[in-house]
Amino acid sequence: MTELFGRLGVTGAGQIDFADTRAGQPCTYAAGLLSAWQQFGTGADHPVTLGHSLGEMTSLVYAGALDPLQGLDLLFELGEVGHEQDLRRPSRLVVLMGLDLSEVDRVCRLAVVETGAVLEPSGFNGPTQTILCGDAKAAQVAADLARARGATVRLLPIRGAYHCSLMTELLPRWQFAVGRMEFRTPRIPVVSSVDGRCRVTADGLMELLTRWLLLPVRWSDAVTAARDAGATALVDAGPGEILRDISRRGSALAFVRTSEMETS
Repeated sequence: MTELFGRLGVTGAGQIDFADTRAGQPCTYAAGLLSAWQQFGTGADHPVTLGHSLGEMTSLVYAGALDPLQGLDLLFELGEVGHEQDLRRPSRLVVLMGLDLSEVDRVCRLAVVETGAVLEPSGFNGPTQTILCGDAKAAQVAADLARARGATVRLLPIRGAYHCSLMTELLPRWQFAVGRMEFRTPRIPVVSSVDGRCRVTADGLMELLTRWLLLPVRWSDAVTAARDAGATALVDAGPGEILRDISRRGSALAFVRTSEMETS
């Protein structure tokens, strides 16, 4: 935390503006990693580890595929990339719950046609929960269309269109940052939410994180892959309990508390 607070120019968490993606990204990373270490230590032997969105990087660090301070460097840069994108072209994120994928696709296409703007899936959390990201006007139209079809909708302002093609202009900057990382063979397998595949070597991790910026989070596929790799339950390192909430709407694995696990 000393390194984190020093780079943010603060002396405590109360001074941090978590709505600023330049602070929110590295702070979420640090909180998740510290929570995982506190629950399991630094050498626990799990079937797999996985993370949602920026948790992908937290997961890689926890698995030993990336040095923690290098991970912090990368998350600071991720925040800067998101901030720059937001200055160039503000976007919004809309969470749709209660619609199947075909209906989500229809809503998305109608919103794009009506506005002439960018809107596309940025996250597949489960059978009936999808996240769309893109230009604010298209996100608003999609939200209205989805509500009219009975969906539960959360429309959120975001500072950085992560997992969306609006990030394409910032891709070279992100590639440069990822290219500076020194990846190592993970001590435990890492399931990626970029493509739902399990990684056991350092091969391809640089390309994986480069693609991460533009491609949607396939959380549902990642959880299924974790189950197929031998996991029987998941523990959320946090912060918060968003992933536990997602799992209640349909998931190949349920989340449990650390105390509920029979083995680590």
